[in-house]
Amino acid sequence: MSQMVMTQLPLPASASTSRLVRFLSEWIDGEVAAATPGFAERLGQLFDLPDSIRISSALETVPDPSFEPGGLSIDAVRNEFFHGRASLIRTALRTFAPGSGHTRVRFPAENTGATATEATDPEPYLVFYAVLQRDIDFRARNLHAAIRESVAGFSPSLAQLCALDGALNEPLAANNRRLFGAIPRLLEKRFEFLVAQYRLTVPQGQHEPGQWAQSLATLRNDMRGLVLAEIETRLLPALGLIEALEEHTQR
Repeated sequence: MSQMVMTQLPLPASASTSRLVRFLSEWIDGEVAAATPGFAERLGQLFDLPDSIRISSALETVPDPSFEPGGLSIDAVRNEFFHGRASLIRTALRTFAPGSGHTRVRFPAENTGATATEATDPEPYLVFYAVLQRDIDFRARNLHAAIRESVAGFSPSLAQLCALDGALNEPLAANNRRLFGAIPRLLEKRFEFLVAQYRLTVPQGQHEPGQWAQSLATLRNDMRGLVLAEIETRLLPALGLIEALEEHTQR
């Protein structure tokens, strides 16, 4: 399992430094050169004027939370985050493993009897990623909410921070949709590149299942790395709360 890079940036506003953006930028700057340049810089500019107005309005309406001690230890909250993250990673990676048992979504199996056109159709792989992406989003948001509730029980100042974190959820939702909504489109371009490379190795109009299987193996590895990077990015806000808790305790 790939080791996830831990960052001290709690909000997606700093997504331009995340592994997800670096991962996708390699595709843009390398094989998927047809895409528009400056991807990492523009992807990091998540806030436009309407977004800033919505965030400002949210900040003005953050209520003063009533502090109620939660009774949890720091280690318990830290373990809650890391166990939740590990579970999310295991579930996501299981969808890429052949013969890994029952799972609701699975990386499409190669149809060795398919024609060249059928075999190189990107739709099944894009649908697979879209379904997996929705599942990751749901689980990451639930983990974030659970960590927010746990951290709020340590002190009045952390309760205020968690109230702010909760108030920013909705204004930041549009930014998250833009960020993660760009991924399937870039994934499709990556698939088209792999198809083009494959066709250079076989006679025109013919299909070599064994050769295409190698391209699919590359795609599987690429998508697996992409999923890990996306999970890392989606969990940055929850990680920021953990780090705030640790800093508060040290003070």
